[in-house]
Amino acid sequence: MVKIRAAVLADADAMGHVTVESWLSAHRGQMPDVAYQKRVVEWTPEVSARAWERALAEIADGNPERDVILVAEDDTGGLLGVVSGTGAEGNASDTIAEIGVLYVLPARRGQGIGSSLLRAAATELAGFGFTELQLGVLSANLPARAFYAAMGGREIGKSSFDEEGHLLEMTLYAWPDITVVTRGYGRPPAHDARDPD
Repeated sequence: MVKIRAAVLADADAMGHVTVESWLSAHRGQMPDVAYQKRVVEWTPEVSARAWERALAEIADGNPERDVILVAEDDTGGLLGVVSGTGAEGNASDTIAEIGVLYVLPARRGQGIGSSLLRAAATELAGFGFTELQLGVLSANLPARAFYAAMGGREIGKSSFDEEGHLLEMTLYAWPDITVVTRGYGRPPAHDARDPD
């Protein structure tokens, strides 16, 4: 049985492990090897955990007020996945939310955990008054792109980000009606991966 709940500071170490293991597994072969290997060396679970600690401490202090960080755990309390969302940058209407992180342990992909996390995050974001949802995914990450399409996301454009001096293409997805995600759309895909912003 998988439970989705709000993340707390005590989860940070496990969240760091899930995040790094999932990202490295999902993106092997999707970027120049020199950039990937630099991530392997420098972006450790401990580094990721410290970042999660800072984000969770800010939420605990009530700033920012509309951020969502959720985890999925099994019946023993082991963390299986993590999702985070907040208001999209540059959104003058303040109605568009953005998913910045969605990771599931590689061994647990394809079991509906990612779709449950995405639905739960969208539900909380909708409760904060957001009416639309967006995210970006590495264009080379075909399993993740299939997942977001299966969840009802529409491709709305391309962008890029700099990974150690290499410009990597991102595909942008949007749900103009966030309730499409809260209800679920289609069936969960065979893969459940997500790259960071």
